Amino acid sequence: MTPEKMTRREFVQKSTMGAAGLAIAGSTILASSRAVAANDKISVGIIGIGQRCRDLMNELHKQSAKYNVEVTAVCDIWSVNLDKAAKTVTEWYGKAPRKFRHYEDLLALKDIDAVIIATADFQHARMLADAVKAGKDVYCEKPFANDLRDARNAVDAVAQSKCIVQIGTQRRSEGTWAAAAEVIASGALGTISKVDCEWSYFGPRWKRADVDLAKEADVEWKRFLINKKYRPFDPHQFMEWRLYRDFSGGIPDQWMSHMIDVIHWMTGEQYPTSAVSNGGTYVWKDGRENGDTFQTLLEYPKGFLVSYCTKFGNTAGDRTIICGTNGTLDCDTWKISPIGGGGSGKLKEEIVIKPKPSVNHMENWLSCIRSRQQPNAPAHVGYSHAVAIIMATRALRTGKKVFYDPATREMREV
Repeated sequence: MTPEKMTRREFVQKSTMGAAGLAIAGSTILASSRAVAANDKISVGIIGIGQRCRDLMNELHKQSAKYNVEVTAVCDIWSVNLDKAAKTVTEWYGKAPRKFRHYEDLLALKDIDAVIIATADFQHARMLADAVKAGKDVYCEKPFANDLRDARNAVDAVAQSKCIVQIGTQRRSEGTWAAAAEVIASGALGTISKVDCEWSYFGPRWKRADVDLAKEADVEWKRFLINKKYRPFDPHQFMEWRLYRDFSGGIPDQWMSHMIDVIHWMTGEQYPTSAVSNGGTYVWKDGRENGDTFQTLLEYPKGFLVSYCTKFGNTAGDRTIICGTNGTLDCDTWKISPIGGGGSGKLKEEIVIKPKPSVNHMENWLSCIRSRQQPNAPAHVGYSHAVAIIMATRALRTGKKVFYDPATREMREV
């Protein structure tokens, strides 16, 4: 493969096309989303190289020989992270990767087959849409999006491409969850009426002690903001963006996205019909805008309620249970017990969930790049969890009940 490069103008023209433009130029875009031959190297670019991305890079590196994959380009708006990543990649592969500060320049490389996107929450969907329009297969960290318009644009862009997209809700590749989904789909639980999920932590989550490491001279601050209103450089907003409302929903984006995704999987649902939420900063009064305690109630079309809660001031009570008329699934013990069930369908004995064979999320993505099959967490399930977390966050911030209409893909508040 030769490292040809589109001009920035060519890339911007592609990435800003609407649906009509995609229909006209679709053959050009789709042609670049081709299957990689078994003996061809998969050339990967990395966009956004914080701690989570370093974990993903390590997972990819472990699969380098098996899938003939190599990181050949890295991109970050902070020179410190960019230089660290380039050094690591050079040690791994024996040659330096190409370095970029602007992700569009990396996407314009014609020899890049795939990219990993692990930037801030509010940047994911826009970068994902641009990546598939450039014909790249994508591993994109969760949440899929935290803005509804961005979510729609990204899921539409993926649907109009032939790209392999894996969203980083990694439980989709865990064998125990897959086995539980099969058992529930068999009807073993009967009619589900309630799901309770609590996932907590003790500590000032997302507050960092190394904020002073970020110097304005080393950061492309305007690039970080993308389409957010300009404000002077703030190292706290740059390093601790999860704490700020402009950039993240906080708990719904970072934690609820994982669990609501598997709840959708377990129950066969896609979107809540309504959401109400409450919460605030009750323990860690350190200037955070996104609270340390959160609870939401989501109602679903099949007729059941989901309660999700996270607290950062106490870890007691963590659990995920799915309540049916025949019994109860405990996702900590991985057993379906007759406890709580009743009537003629009540289980006679306990069902133990036995894990199905599985590979990790990164390997699943790489294998699908080779096979061109859909991965375990494709874009449409990412869109589903995005709808749920956006509803929950909007309900928290407005104090109103939020409804979603899947026909119009719009939300309203009452």
